[in-house]
Amino acid sequence: MTGVSAIGAVPAGSLKQTSHGIKELDKNAFLQLLVTQLRWQDPLNPKDNSDFIAQMAQLSALEQAQNLSAGMEKLLKMQGVFQLSLLGREVVVQEGDGNLQRGRVSAVEFNGGAARLVIGGWTYGFEQLVWVEGGGGNDQQD
Repeated sequence: MTGVSAIGAVPAGSLKQTSHGIKELDKNAFLQLLVTQLRWQDPLNPKDNSDFIAQMAQLSALEQAQNLSAGMEKLLKMQGVFQLSLLGREVVVQEGDGNLQRGRVSAVEFNGGAARLVIGGWTYGFEQLVWVEGGGGNDQQD
């Protein structure tokens, strides 16, 4: 019996380059490699089941990480919607020196992925928000 020189090709677009320059396989490429490995294994000398179980555990961990990432993206989008709902609301923010300032949110700025509230011409980080008035948003104007 002759050996096989190439098991199969990785599908185009399945290799993702990370910020560190390392190429990673996505879930589809991982599954295709696993199926190809099963297809071309020697029937007289099959791989140990524990190897496949370990590979399936890796696949499950990869899928869970992708689900977690998708959930975080949804959470960040919801946070953005909440921040925009603060427009026109009366809020209290804590300044760097500990003083509290009260005012109406006139704008929400997004800079470098972080939201900043504009109150009385000054910008405050979302983490400085202490209190938000309940009720409707833009129905009252100063």
